Amino acid sequence: MKNLEEENKEIKISESTKKQIFTLISTPGVSIEEIAEKVGLDYDTIMEILSEEYLKNNLDYGRRLCCRFS
Repeated sequence: MKNLEEENKEIKISESTKKQIFTLISTPGVSIEEIAEKVGLDYDTIMEILSEEYLKNNLDYGRRLCCRFS
């Protein structure tokens, strides 16, 4: 039951933290695990933020978060 409550609870992430995540993900050689350590969030939260940004901006059509995906 606790897991369901945690899944439904949305974590508030500041815009400055999101900007830091996007800057780090666009830096060659920086892994998701390293980003999680640097910003103090867990791996799943980082992936959720990146997934939301990917879907929000429809990055399949030429726009990429970073050079690693091109």
